[in-house]
Amino acid sequence: MSRAVDVLLSDKVLYPVLGLVFVAAVAGIVVRPRHGTEAQDFSLPVVTAAGRAGPDRMALRDLRGQAVLLDFWATWCGPCRIETPILVRMHQRFHARGLTVVGVNTDALGPAGVPSFQQAFNIPYPMLYDEGGAASNAYQVEGLPTLVLIDRAGRVRLRHAGVLDEAQLSAAIAGVL
Repeated sequence: MSRAVDVLLSDKVLYPVLGLVFVAAVAGIVVRPRHGTEAQDFSLPVVTAAGRAGPDRMALRDLRGQAVLLDFWATWCGPCRIETPILVRMHQRFHARGLTVVGVNTDALGPAGVPSFQQAFNIPYPMLYDEGGAASNAYQVEGLPTLVLIDRAGRVRLRHAGVLDEAQLSAAIAGVL
């Protein structure tokens, strides 16, 4: 056992491993949108009642001056079904104070399932289709759901993958309004 520890701590193993860990950590810091960074603009089609990417588009830049909560989700995503009622409540609670909730559907097979999802959860906010994954790539969405909260000045203030606690989300939204 002592021999194995000596080999692991040798210059030939330890320093290269530490170097790789350092490079991976720096890459993670550089690649991910950090809090306070400028939100990446996008223009995506609004999903129609027929479940198609319609001709109308919504651009993030058009929402400048409002707080925006982006919800990256998919119809097949179980955690998205848990989080959606929370987002509907956030919309109801904060819309009049300047919050715009925007659903960004990422289904690989298209937006056909969006209208039934909207009806099932009584979703009042707009749904966009992330054609080609442009917005997901801009925000490095790796898991669903992913929430991105953008303040009125267009700066990312929160990025969270997974279901976020309602009280934490409410506090974060109140903090940008």
